[in-house]
Amino acid sequence: MIYASEGGKSTRTVATSRAERSAFVLSDEEILRLGRWACVIEDHYGCPMDIEWAKDGATDEVFIVQARPETVQSRKEAGAFRSYSLQSKGKKLVNGLSIGDMAVTGRICILDSARDIDRFIDGSVLVTENTDPDWVPIMKRAAAIVTDRGGRTSHAAIISRELGVPAIVGTGNATHVLHEEQEVTVSCAEGDQGFVYEGYADIKIVSANKSAPVF
Repeated sequence: MIYASEGGKSTRTVATSRAERSAFVLSDEEILRLGRWACVIEDHYGCPMDIEWAKDGATDEVFIVQARPETVQSRKEAGAFRSYSLQSKGKKLVNGLSIGDMAVTGRICILDSARDIDRFIDGSVLVTENTDPDWVPIMKRAAAIVTDRGGRTSHAAIISRELGVPAIVGTGNATHVLHEEQEVTVSCAEGDQGFVYEGYADIKIVSANKSAPVF
């Protein structure tokens, strides 16, 4: 979204290139400044905080716009670490940016609109073009989320992190390649790229205590 100068609207939406989507939006100095601010805010409130910031498009100033208690990472089991690996997997169907580090299986449910919420079956893999706040009630019920569009800061990516649900965003063609009720494995456990595989793979989950020595 950029500033608009015509039609009486304040903003307009334009397409972005792949280079723009992968480029950094902050300088190293700005990142360090935000880190220092985050420490001050958490010290003030005495708990982990979910902090939102914005950079002014005209002045390049950085502002803190919201801070609230963090509710995802702080609720995880202390000292616990889980790793996921696929012992067997089918044909790779689509790939995109992985959000999270889990691997799950489920049946595909393709929705064009959040108004189709009644069609969604709990525990399904939600596949859609993109998400916005209207999708959150459905996303809460999904085993995984796969979108055609979006990056690591897209709505689908942000909400999936908050919910602890694995997501693959920016596939480009998931709604065209995948089909309704198809059995798939969604893997975010293979690095920056996430993959949707045909069929149900054998998923091995290893739990370890972070304080235990590793040999």
